[in-house]
Amino acid sequence: MRVKIDQEKIREPMSHSQIPLSIFTHLQQPALVLDCEGRVVVWNDGMVQYTGVSPEDIIGKGNYAHGEALFGESRPTLADCILTESEPGSDHYRLLPHDGEGRLAESRITLVSGREVVCMAAPLRDAAGRQIGAVETLRDTPREPPVEESSREQVQILANALPDMIFTLSQDGIFTQFFWTGGRNVGVNPDEIVGKTPHALLPAEEADFLVRAARRVVEAGEVVSETRTFLWHGDQRSFHVTIHPLHDPAGRIMAATGVSRDITRDLLCERTLQETSQFSNLYLDLLGTDIYNTSMVAATIIEMLRERLSGEEAELAQRVKNTVEQGINVIKNVELLNTLNKHQVRLEPVDLDCVIHDQVRRYAGIDIRYEPGSHMVWANPLLEHVISNLISNSIKFGGMKVRIDISVMETAEIVTLTIADTGIGIPDHLKPNIFDRFNREGKTTPGSRGLGLHIVKTLVTRYGGRVWAADRVPGKPEEGAAIKVILQKC
Repeated sequence: MRVKIDQEKIREPMSHSQIPLSIFTHLQQPALVLDCEGRVVVWNDGMVQYTGVSPEDIIGKGNYAHGEALFGESRPTLADCILTESEPGSDHYRLLPHDGEGRLAESRITLVSGREVVCMAAPLRDAAGRQIGAVETLRDTPREPPVEESSREQVQILANALPDMIFTLSQDGIFTQFFWTGGRNVGVNPDEIVGKTPHALLPAEEADFLVRAARRVVEAGEVVSETRTFLWHGDQRSFHVTIHPLHDPAGRIMAATGVSRDITRDLLCERTLQETSQFSNLYLDLLGTDIYNTSMVAATIIEMLRERLSGEEAELAQRVKNTVEQGINVIKNVELLNTLNKHQVRLEPVDLDCVIHDQVRRYAGIDIRYEPGSHMVWANPLLEHVISNLISNSIKFGGMKVRIDISVMETAEIVTLTIADTGIGIPDHLKPNIFDRFNREGKTTPGSRGLGLHIVKTLVTRYGGRVWAADRVPGKPEEGAAIKVILQKC
């Protein structure tokens, strides 16, 4: 009973894929199906007869257990090569002429049962086109051309498991095979297409294209690959068509076989993404011009007003100015993040002391303490945003009465910058996350302090340094925070 439960669990992810696994189970030809993890999910009666291994002993097993059952050694088979998108080793297989995305090969190793076999493997996809596994079938090495009925049945089963339009055209442009799982959704019955020309399926111009392409493929042996867009069944549709020559066992080109994939939705998504990107860039341009310029004018007017005031009124004006400058800083951060996403950072020698002095002057009215020195580091002009965002963060969480201490310490190869404040501090469990803007689901990470610290981490990392959060007084987070930055010394 336990084995049956485990088999159901293994098969459950595929049961929602609309792929009828029972077809492979009842297929007369030996067949096995692997999921994307390389575990056996189907081991039909034909495989039992070929190997003597029962389904109960193999279903759910990975690590190439099916290879050991077949060949007496734990190794990949053709189905594994489909999953890993790799070529089978020439010591194990001799590839045979075959069209499509599957693989057909004669095994160079005899089965444990003594049989010499030809293997065929192909990917399994669900209705949305996602690969959910791989199927492999076996047959005895033929003494005649491999065009028997079992092969036709096998090809049909594989083709029906794929979402693409799969077809074979004669040199005269007549469908000799046609498979399309989604055809009935647009009123196309695949069974009625075989024996007819593409004009029974497509608009005249597209039908003419397929007929000409089939003739070129058969006569010249070339491969035709093209994206076609046309009005079909009342909608604008796009298909990517690839047509290859189909060879007989003697190597002669006997027909043209092709795959046509509906990429209408893919192109629509790409166009929507481009339009969204253009809108986003327009929005950033507006931030960088109109709103930024308006805020700068407001800050200038407030500064002029502050110079005419004194006492408490002058202090209030300074607070308003600092608040406006915080908004300006947000706009600059958005623009900066967009720039960082598009361009590489080129390092150059930068005077850290000069950058700190410039930023301290910007925050007049805030108690910022710094002992000047001479410190050259590898960075670029964007280093000012590191200092500005750290000071701004201290004001944001410590208020206008916060005290900020800036210190720089040099060693042989690095410079350590510390910006500490007397604000509310950072609890230990939040310290690892304060530099992360988003988590994997796109939501704000707990402990995150916004875009500013994320930009600090991004810049410092590109400078070859690192940044972390600590306590102003070690072991006492309630007495203020300290952000430490390591930069490479020039």
